[in-house]
Amino acid sequence: MKNILVFDIFGDYAHFRKYFTNMSPTTFLIPPRTVLTGVLGALIGISKEENPESFSLARAKIAVQLTAPVNKTIVQINGVKASSLSVLTMPVGVKRQINYEFVKNPCYRVYFTHEDNAIYERVKHHLTNHSSVYTLALGSAQCLANYNYIGEYEYSQRESNEYLPISSTIGKEQLQDIDFTDNNKIQKAVMPNEMLNNRVVTQYREFLYSISGEPIIAKVVECLSISELEVNICVM
Repeated sequence: MKNILVFDIFGDYAHFRKYFTNMSPTTFLIPPRTVLTGVLGALIGISKEENPESFSLARAKIAVQLTAPVNKTIVQINGVKASSLSVLTMPVGVKRQINYEFVKNPCYRVYFTHEDNAIYERVKHHLTNHSSVYTLALGSAQCLANYNYIGEYEYSQRESNEYLPISSTIGKEQLQDIDFTDNNKIQKAVMPNEMLNNRVVTQYREFLYSISGEPIIAKVVECLSISELEVNICVM
């Protein structure tokens, strides 16, 4: 048995910008793994330049779960046309309103463990003391976030061909089959999953998730089981 940390992160708004949008940014409904590593790095004070390596796929296990149905809204944000650096310092510039898509009242349950016990203990220390080195945000800097520490639990790795309730997102390559008899509303998204220290994305993955926050009844290649919480999760 190994231990995993569980916490809820929430806020008024979230914006996880889709990489293929430009003039009118749209958002993923759930945070990509790259956003969650940023949250963990901000929690313990790891710089952006070192963060991707510190929470690489080989070192950190991370899963995310919707805890409630999500909604999106459009907010008009004033922008300034910056043709040069001097324009930014002018009291009046050419302004343009941009429609931004936001997730409204988001709340996500994050599961985290790390092979480096020092990093794991630093995250645990800040979670238990409700502190952080840098301000936490849900994607965009203006989307300030708060969190609640749920606890530390033992987990086991599970390989099974039976249908299980999976509470987290499920990577497409992990999925074998889905039971649709409960009429669960399921969406999929291709999201950045890992990047280098120079912020070049090295992996995109397709994930499935329930927009209602209910578990997906599915057969998966493998998952992590937390018996005390009675949940099964798939690592991003």
